Amino acid sequence: MGRARAGGSEGFHSADEGRNSEAGLTAASAIEASAADPSQLVLMDGFSLCSGRAIRRLPASAQRLLAFVALQGRSVSRRRAAFTLWPDASETRAYGSLRTALFRLRAVCPDGSVLECGREFELSANVEVDVRKAYELAARLERTEELESLLEGGELLPDWYDDWVLVERERFHELRQRALERLCELHLACREVASAIRCASEAVRADPLRESSRRMLIGALLVEGNRAEALAHHRQFRQVLQPLGLVPSPRFDELAHDLVGR
Repeated sequence: MGRARAGGSEGFHSADEGRNSEAGLTAASAIEASAADPSQLVLMDGFSLCSGRAIRRLPASAQRLLAFVALQGRSVSRRRAAFTLWPDASETRAYGSLRTALFRLRAVCPDGSVLECGREFELSANVEVDVRKAYELAARLERTEELESLLEGGELLPDWYDDWVLVERERFHELRQRALERLCELHLACREVASAIRCASEAVRADPLRESSRRMLIGALLVEGNRAEALAHHRQFRQVLQPLGLVPSPRFDELAHDLVGR
């Protein structure tokens, strides 16, 4: 009987171990599938993280950690992440907040699926970031339709006010304005006037005080033959500057002489 009990016990453990092993493989496969699933991190006009068709809801601290690493474009030390994201905290509290952010990130996204956490943090290779893509395309001015679509996404993290975000937002804003103006020039060179006006209008909308964008828009409207709207934009720009005690450059005012003289 003792042997029979032993044999029954062995059979029970064997089945149990098999089920545990199968469950372990299933869990591991799920993690691997999630990690392999491409993710899209959107930082223009707000934070959003999608993996496949699923939207990942991250707590604020996890969002800030992921966004910070994504915007650096390279690996980031834990020390730098902690002291940048929690600049007013003591060293102990900053590292504690970093550990909490990591824990919350891993609770939603399997370890390594969006952020690789070794001695340094690095964005996983399967995560696509809209801002990074915009920088890459703007540097080469390739695939202009895709670049235009990205630039229409708006400003970088508009409702975030951390110091490091303000720096990155200003950097992206300048790139966005220059890229839109350059796209306007390229469209005009190809006689794609409607596309040129669209890019210039987006640039003016993003920065009403930028004279170069306003000149591009007026120039595109003149090519279209829309002198009345071009003149209206010229007058509007002077009105925008007046409360600030500013006046347009002589180059801008030359446009008015050309408009009136035609």
